[in-house]
Amino acid sequence: MSFFSKKLDLSRTTRNAIFNYGGVIWRAALSILLIPFYVHHLAPHEWGLVAICIAVQGFLTLLDAGLSQIIPRDIARASADKDGVARQFAIFSRAYFLLAAAAFCVGQLAVPWLATHWLKLTDGAPEESYASLRLAFLMFFFQFWNTVHIGYWNGMQEQHLANIRQVVFATAKHGAAASLVLFWSPTAQAYLIGFTVLTAMEWVANRTTIRRHLSGSGAKATLADLMKLTHETGILSVGVLLGLLVSQIDRFILSSMVSVSDYGRYIAVANLGLAFFQFQGPLLAAFYPRLSVELPVGETRSLRHLSIGVALLNVLPCLIAALTAPFFLNLWIHDATIVAVGTLPLQLIFLAIAVNSVYQIFYQQILVHGQGAYVIWTNAANIILVGSFVLLATPHMGIVAGGWGWLLGASIQLLAGVLWTTFFKARCSKLDSQINRSI
Repeated sequence: MSFFSKKLDLSRTTRNAIFNYGGVIWRAALSILLIPFYVHHLAPHEWGLVAICIAVQGFLTLLDAGLSQIIPRDIARASADKDGVARQFAIFSRAYFLLAAAAFCVGQLAVPWLATHWLKLTDGAPEESYASLRLAFLMFFFQFWNTVHIGYWNGMQEQHLANIRQVVFATAKHGAAASLVLFWSPTAQAYLIGFTVLTAMEWVANRTTIRRHLSGSGAKATLADLMKLTHETGILSVGVLLGLLVSQIDRFILSSMVSVSDYGRYIAVANLGLAFFQFQGPLLAAFYPRLSVELPVGETRSLRHLSIGVALLNVLPCLIAALTAPFFLNLWIHDATIVAVGTLPLQLIFLAIAVNSVYQIFYQQILVHGQGAYVIWTNAANIILVGSFVLLATPHMGIVAGGWGWLLGASIQLLAGVLWTTFFKARCSKLDSQINRSI
């Protein structure tokens, strides 16, 4: 690679990193700034319906099962060949469409059972909760299918374009939802109509742009292509599914065990915690390529730098946020009930994110050394232990059980990371050294 090629590659990487950070910060800020607006303008039951629909979106992301991590890889490998890129895009687009359509159809059929038996939405008119859930499944259809467009731009090293579009449409979605709630109807349906319409428009805009870029190619996905993709993602899918289940287990269990109003309060404070959680991503993404090169040859400089970054940018802010949670929550939400019932869960969530941030130092090493099976077993144990705890504790603790579940899960992960470092890391490093010498 020439000097100018290296410089161009570094410039592109730097640009993408900056836009990744900007996208995360903007979307997190939207959530932090607008949740208080929705809480104040929607009745507790209406906000609870919105929270339920947000949770449905989270549950259904399990269908991704690692595809979003593979799209950029395969698009990047084919980037020099326009027909090859078009073929990869067609394969992934067809896969996402089939999964989205299946979720939409099953979801529409299951709405009455979900509303009546699982979520126990007995307050308000039944048709209102039915309509809200139907809109949530329709929004998911376009949102999930749109993932292929983001993956395409990431694979083409056009992450700045992906982030700009995500920021623009995220802002437009909230703008439409807030306007409908404020000027038309303070209901969950108004919120969801705004988001659903703009999500469909986002899909159309992204699809049109990519189609224009790939014009002239007649590539199509075949059944054989889809079967090959399913085979390739099999092992990765297991680990990703278990990891996603770990992240969703509290919301999944609480949705059927607490009132809609309390569930809405929990989602409000959990989303505030998740805004802090998102700041791990850009830092880890920046260091992982360097760790992948350095750790196998015994170099730990980047690992030390990552540890310092995690401590300063993730752990310390979360600890400060946990200590100041009562003041911060009151300043943020201005709702006495949410402050009263949500302070302890929020503190526990902040502590859990701090613990998880430390775990990421071990997790990156586990990934570099190719120990995916260890991650699978860790996540499986986490699901069983955290799920059992939240299930048993919720009748006694209410939504506080969700916060303790977060902290328990993060602690299990950290313990697993420490155990791996103590008992397995030396063996993996020795194996890497032998491979490097043979090469």
